[in-house]
Amino acid sequence: MISLPDRASIEGARDLALEPRLGALLNARIADLATPYGDLTDLTHFLVVEPGDTEAQIVEAVGFSPLVDPVDGVRSGDARFLPWWDLLRRHDGWFELVVCVGDSGFAFVLFIADADGVDRRLSDLCRTFAR
Repeated sequence: MISLPDRASIEGARDLALEPRLGALLNARIADLATPYGDLTDLTHFLVVEPGDTEAQIVEAVGFSPLVDPVDGVRSGDARFLPWWDLLRRHDGWFELVVCVGDSGFAFVLFIADADGVDRRLSDLCRTFAR
């Protein structure tokens, strides 16, 4: 798991030896943080979820699980579960899940590997709901 919760770690991400598709995706999103309305770097937490990472580790890093609706506690796989995040996209080899926090402008951006070894429940969620 790679956690980039602040400006220093985000700026240092360019020096990480990343899988090329992840590197391109992350660099594109970092470039997107400079908007006409201001720099969003201090309002963004990137998290890279890789094979072997657990749901507990995700919760420890960002304070929530994509597998659980934060309002009613319904887990993915339950017939009552509905997508609650702001965006879930499929990319080549990766999923991108975005959770915006209220009207603060803050966002969590999770990049989840589309690979063997990723928590099966998380892979199933991404494959089911990604656009």
